[in-house]
Amino acid sequence: MITAQDIICIPLSEEEIKDAIIKAKQNFSIAKRDNLRSRHINIQFDCLLRGYIGEYAIKKWLAECGIFLEVNNYIKDGENIDIDFLYKGKNIELKTSLVPDADVTIERSILKRDIKIIKRNESIDDLHGDIHLQVYFRQRTKAKDKWLSEAEINLDEENIDLLYHSLLARAYKDTVYFVGWIDKPYLKCQMDSLNGNDRSWTFKNSKRAFWNCKIAQSKRPAELPAFLHQL
Repeated sequence: MITAQDIICIPLSEEEIKDAIIKAKQNFSIAKRDNLRSRHINIQFDCLLRGYIGEYAIKKWLAECGIFLEVNNYIKDGENIDIDFLYKGKNIELKTSLVPDADVTIERSILKRDIKIIKRNESIDDLHGDIHLQVYFRQRTKAKDKWLSEAEINLDEENIDLLYHSLLARAYKDTVYFVGWIDKPYLKCQMDSLNGNDRSWTFKNSKRAFWNCKIAQSKRPAELPAFLHQL
């Protein structure tokens, strides 16, 4: 059972966040074409940016533990970006989320929410990823979306310093939290214990379904390095 004491904050530097902004700018035209929902352009960009910030955070933290991931590809799910890593032949998918307003805090989210593993196939045996990681940003969804939809931000701005300040990207320096992870065999055991209709879920306006994978019932972040080392 994961508790608030198990989650890990991963601080990032201003330069790391600016590098993530550069990556987001380079790939934003592709992301817009893949978007499944009609959302304000600033919100779309920030979703993409969070994916790259999550990538930096996880790679940085694991490198400090002596584990160096290779980025394999970026999976666009229309609502966010999933980073797909490779490590010793295993696929590792990274999910990033803001805190739902109803939860108020990350601590409540880990008790109520899931690792957002997209149900791309009918059988859990066909799940693409071998290991799935969930990162939360200590920012509330509706408040962030409201601010983004009302802010005047020039996403074509070439001066990354100016764009960094326009996006208030400094908020990402100390709000990135690794909250839980799960490997495919452990997830399959959980699915086998559930009835068919309880194995997946969706939400309003989403064109995706997700496997039922409670964060609280997943594995502790601190256990991941040892798990990867023994592969």
